[in-house]
Amino acid sequence: MPGALAFSASGLVARLPMALVGLGILLFTSGVTGSYGLAGVMSAAFSLSAAAGMIMSSRLVDRLGQHKVLGWLVTGESVGLALFIMTMELRWPFGISLVLAAGAGACSPAIGPAVRARWTYVISKAESTSSPKLRTAFALESISEEIIFTIGPLIAAWLALSVALPAPIIFAIVVGVTGTFLLIRLRDTEPVATPVHRTNTPHTSAFRHPGVGLMIFAAIATGAIFGSFEVAIVAFTAEVGTPELSGFLLAAWALTSMFGGLWFGSRHFRAPLSRQLVVITAALTIALLITPFLSSLIALSLTTMISGALVAPVLITIFSLAERLVPNAQLTEGLTFINSGLTVGFSLGVSLGGYVIDGWGAGRGFAVGVGAAAGAFLVAILGEHRLRGAVQDYGPIPPTSALNTEPIPGPAPGGFPGDDR
Repeated sequence: MPGALAFSASGLVARLPMALVGLGILLFTSGVTGSYGLAGVMSAAFSLSAAAGMIMSSRLVDRLGQHKVLGWLVTGESVGLALFIMTMELRWPFGISLVLAAGAGACSPAIGPAVRARWTYVISKAESTSSPKLRTAFALESISEEIIFTIGPLIAAWLALSVALPAPIIFAIVVGVTGTFLLIRLRDTEPVATPVHRTNTPHTSAFRHPGVGLMIFAAIATGAIFGSFEVAIVAFTAEVGTPELSGFLLAAWALTSMFGGLWFGSRHFRAPLSRQLVVITAALTIALLITPFLSSLIALSLTTMISGALVAPVLITIFSLAERLVPNAQLTEGLTFINSGLTVGFSLGVSLGGYVIDGWGAGRGFAVGVGAAAGAFLVAILGEHRLRGAVQDYGPIPPTSALNTEPIPGPAPGGFPGDDR
């Protein structure tokens, strides 16, 4: 498609910081203070404020346009991170650095949604939003994200240990600013803004639409699976004497998630999305049930690949449902609520999983993920009827609407107008 290579490539560069900054803050803070507890607090402050900030900034992107919002956001994030590095190096009070980290997170731009909005805009102008090319485009973006989340932590660790502790954060600032400003300069493929006075959508929060709250709870539970599984993998490999394999297992989780998402997203199922969510969350819960009792690295590897392949379909279904629970003019805001739920759940999963591991061992840490998966299944089965009734057909998506289809982490939604709801 005309212009697609340019905005997709610049978006790839601009998105790399999302896989660098969190770990970079963790490594930098723990190296300066000698405390993993303080490092965890600092990293959580950045992540949670980013989750909240993206909800507010996403509404601005819908209403004002990408070029008027994303540049200011990445500038604010970069200044906040630079000041954070300075205060930590100068050993200023911890509270000052904490506020700066949180402020930087609040300014984090959601680049993935911007790129997918451009795909939707470009393809809808040439063909329609139900075009098979849109699924192919979203699959391409999913591959980019999985690559980022696979190599990002490796780059961050290498820079911190081989160059300097703040190097990952500095590198993230450089590539983030470069990629974002390259992206917003591409005005031909930018979706036209949808000001409030040009829509028939009441000016209320997307959270208030029926069913959105259920999807936020499902997203929190799914995020908790990610967080608890990550910390449990690290602890398990350390217990069995092969800590270096933790990265390979997490990479396998990401790669199988990618392939599972591409397979699931390329298919059209007759069952309503609410029923699909019940089936997939049930399958994921069953796949994770054995993890607290595993003692073999080989068995854990197989379980990781099986459960990883089911994670992306869960995300696809959650975001596909959310896409149909809010009007088109509020898609960015509504789906950002789901993104923020994933971030909050991830933080809760890491914290609770770490506490369980400290008290009962790495194996029991996987039980947190099992409980989170069961929670997602419970939300799906109890809310199935309500979700089916709340799903609405808001009609074809006009070319002037900025469609956000960004689950973090994972592939994009698989459903489009015309699918069986």
